[in-house]
Amino acid sequence: MVDKSHEGDHLTLEAEMSESEQMYLITTAMLIEDGMEQPVPLPALAQARSIMPASVNQMVRKLADEGLVTYIPYKGIVLTPAGTNIATRILRYRRLWEVFLVKKLKLALAPADQLACRLEHLTTDEVADRLSDYLGDPQLSPQGKPIPRAPRDEDPGAGICINQTRVGQRSRVVSLKGEGVARGFLQGEGILPGAVVTVLALGGDGSVLLEIEGRHTHLAAAIADAVLVMVQE
Repeated sequence: MVDKSHEGDHLTLEAEMSESEQMYLITTAMLIEDGMEQPVPLPALAQARSIMPASVNQMVRKLADEGLVTYIPYKGIVLTPAGTNIATRILRYRRLWEVFLVKKLKLALAPADQLACRLEHLTTDEVADRLSDYLGDPQLSPQGKPIPRAPRDEDPGAGICINQTRVGQRSRVVSLKGEGVARGFLQGEGILPGAVVTVLALGGDGSVLLEIEGRHTHLAAAIADAVLVMVQE
C-alpha cells in the first residue's frame, strides 16, 4: 500500500508508484476537468487510456486498495483526497514542462506533449517550483489548460461540515470523518469524496436534506457532521 503519511514531502508519493498508476490518476482527473461527473465510468476510462476494460478493472482494484480511488459498483470511480493530490501534482508537472518545451525550446505541441508526459514521472515538487519560477509562474498550458497550484499551497484537509453551508449551495465532498454505520450509510448513498451535492434544507438540529445525482437524501445531524465539503461558488 502507498504510504500517504508523507504527502507534503519533496520526495513525492509519485516516486513510489508505477507510471501506469500515475497515468490512471491523471487521466481520471483530466476527464473530470473536461466536465465528466464522478463517479467516472470505467468504460470512459478505458476509452481514454485506449486499453481493454479488463485491464482497467485490475488497476482500479489496486488503486482502491491503496486508498487513491473509491470504486462504486456499476457506476465507476471517485478520486479520494490522496488520489486527487497526486493527480493534481502530476498534472502540474506535465503542463509546466509543456510551457517550457513550447515557449523556451520552440517544440511543436505534439512532440512537446509526448515529452512532457515522460518528464512528469521524473519530476519532484522542488523541480516543479523552480521550473514555475523560471517560467514566470504561468497559469495556462500551451493548449490553454489551467496549470494547477501546488496542492500543498491549499489545505488538503480543508473543508467544512455540510450542515455549515447554506441552502442552495453546491459543494464537493472532500472527506468523511469516522467509521462504522455512519460511513457505511454515506457510502451506500454515494456520498463519497469527489461527489457533488446540493443542500436543499437545513434543520435546526443540524440535520440536512441534500440532493445527489438527482436523488434526495436526509442526513441526521450526527451523520451530517461526518461529511466535510468544499463549497463551489
